[in-house]
Amino acid sequence: MKYFSAPADFKLDTIDRIHELNVTYNNSRLTETYGQATSVPIFGSGRVTEALPQVDLKELEKYISYGRKRGIYFNYTLNPSCMGNVEFTKAGITELIKLLRTLKNIGVESLTLTSPQMIELVQIADFGFKVKASAICEITTPGKSLFYKDSNIERIVVDPDITRDFNNLKGICKVFGDGVEIIVNNVCYKNCAYKMFHYNHEAHCISQNAEHIKDYFSNRCSIQKARNFKNIIRLNWIRPEDLQYYIAVGIHHFKIQGRQNILRGDIVKTLKYYFSEEYDGNLYDLITLFAPYNSFQPYINNKKLDGFVKRFYDYPNFCNDLCGACGYCESIAKMCMDLEQVEDLNAKALEFYGSMDNFTKEVRTHETL
Repeated sequence: MKYFSAPADFKLDTIDRIHELNVTYNNSRLTETYGQATSVPIFGSGRVTEALPQVDLKELEKYISYGRKRGIYFNYTLNPSCMGNVEFTKAGITELIKLLRTLKNIGVESLTLTSPQMIELVQIADFGFKVKASAICEITTPGKSLFYKDSNIERIVVDPDITRDFNNLKGICKVFGDGVEIIVNNVCYKNCAYKMFHYNHEAHCISQNAEHIKDYFSNRCSIQKARNFKNIIRLNWIRPEDLQYYIAVGIHHFKIQGRQNILRGDIVKTLKYYFSEEYDGNLYDLITLFAPYNSFQPYINNKKLDGFVKRFYDYPNFCNDLCGACGYCESIAKMCMDLEQVEDLNAKALEFYGSMDNFTKEVRTHETL
């Protein structure tokens, strides 16, 4: 059985459509949606608050109750990488416990958390929440997963950068057990040097303190990906057809990300392809929930990627990240994409993001001081 977690759009009719999928497919089930109330501004999460579906606590309570009646539960994302140390102050602890009590009262049963401090706080407060450790925890080894097992965490989301490291994934499953979850549609640059700093930036981008320069990291991320056509193949996505390899190493929980574009996309359509483990179309459309990620998305022929991940599974030590000497991803990119189209899109992307670089512009206005 495959179990899925997907971002909430907080629409009741979406719950109904997902329930129909759950009834139709015998070997796949969406067990939870996740998200947060945007009317609780003091605590951010792993996404910029203003980019998320806007929902208050009363609306959330109705959504949770409606979903539970159809066997679809809600996971509240309280997973910022940084809270600015407010979580250690008397006032901060008071507010967090107040929030936890409120969430319990409106029907929240599980939380996604990041910091060990928050995990301890939730467990000491003892409201009975189930806890999932966020991908922001950067769980990359069996040893690190053991920390969360010993902390009585129900589920862990592994770091997307080890998506094709099947030795590590197998070891984590052996240590942690059945609660290992992996993101299937990650679009981040692999081993991105900006990643943790980007997480911290997102954690503090709540409405009352967002500055006019707030696109620095997303800008740099897009520039990195556009610098070489093979980078798209190196992103940490998982095709529906390749779920079999993850099940084989012990992973049965799959997460679909995309809270920031859930309202523009089609989560039910996306789930259907992952449930059926079959998709014939543009992989980029699938991993962005059929919502435009940006204006520079190429066409990636999903069917021409058959066998790509199998190489990583069959030969666990195959990838050593020495991309300049390997050429595997480059050869696959040439096979499944129109290189002329990709190069043209990449050139336009570099020009566009260069023109939108407000950080550099701001620095240069002061460079003579």
